[in-house]
Amino acid sequence: MNVMGRIGLAAVSCIALLQAPVTQAQTAPGVENQAAYVARCKRETIAAWPGARAQADSICQSNWQMIVAAGPLADALLAIAPTSGTPFDHATAKTRATGVRWAPRAAKGQSAAGRVGDVAVVLAATPPRAEFTWFKNGEPIPFNLEQALRVRGVPPAMIGCVKTGAGEGSSVYRVAPPGKAPFVLTIARREAAVASQSSDFGVTADFSGRPVTLAALRRDGNDWAARCPD
Repeated sequence: MNVMGRIGLAAVSCIALLQAPVTQAQTAPGVENQAAYVARCKRETIAAWPGARAQADSICQSNWQMIVAAGPLADALLAIAPTSGTPFDHATAKTRATGVRWAPRAAKGQSAAGRVGDVAVVLAATPPRAEFTWFKNGEPIPFNLEQALRVRGVPPAMIGCVKTGAGEGSSVYRVAPPGKAPFVLTIARREAAVASQSSDFGVTADFSGRPVTLAALRRDGNDWAARCPD
């Protein structure tokens, strides 16, 4: 991919992230198909960047492809999440997450391990959690998990966001799927600046039930904010 292509995809990715739910919990918007998402995306894009009106449709169509790419991750995450009032159980999670290719054995410290396409999946017991990791040299991150959850009627509510470098940062959300116990979702991204670097995408879903606040996030000394900077 040439440099201009990478810049264009990076810009699209940036806009996609800005469209993720970023502050307080919202009323579940219901399931969105491509047409409904693109219509909403265009409204939000034009409202944020009036000068991007001519490019809004192509931006949002590209964003939709990132949502489609993240779809299997969103489905696995929602399947793995324990139902309300029940503790996390890795055997139950494995049975429900039919889209994950589970390995016969997991490494030490893991309850289970598998893959969703190019994404590694790990279940762990202490604290109870699911982890998704992806990396690739010189390629932009292809996923928009926040919007993949939202178009499934599960809008993440942002707790905090931090930028730790150029093209690098983390976002923490509270996710409350219907019929499931709410959980804390952390998404970390690092975009490759050059072809020799790797882009890294990591997701951790904490099912311990322990609440996380912006004040607690700020105790690590980083500049956590209530929303991601534009």
